Amino acid sequence: MNIFGREVSTKAIAVVTGVMLLAALLPALSNTPTREVTLVAKGMAFYLERDLSTPNPTLEVKAGERLRVVLRNQDRGMTHDFAVPAVAAAMRGVGWNESGEVVFEVPETPGTYEYVCRPHFLMMRGTLRVY
Repeated sequence: MNIFGREVSTKAIAVVTGVMLLAALLPALSNTPTREVTLVAKGMAFYLERDLSTPNPTLEVKAGERLRVVLRNQDRGMTHDFAVPAVAAAMRGVGWNESGEVVFEVPETPGTYEYVCRPHFLMMRGTLRVY
């Protein structure tokens, strides 16, 4: 098969496709339980769904655990997302009254890591405290 002017074997294409499929399915195949945290974006800040009084809360997580962060956007006219740059975890932006999610492995190294809303990182930022 000719791709971008180079001859590529169908076996090579099958191997690359298999690797990509495995990478996409790996999180679902993991036996590690996933803990879920739901955040609400409102007033240009993140809030825990169960505590709407503390803006941009510190999220306490265990080293190496799988974390699923669900973001519900309650900021009319704004698009927000959630990202942890240190682990290259990010979700797509969600508009008002929409939700999105990202699942990632928490770093194995205890410490503090920043989470942000990429479009509004100057105001919407918090700490992921790994213990």
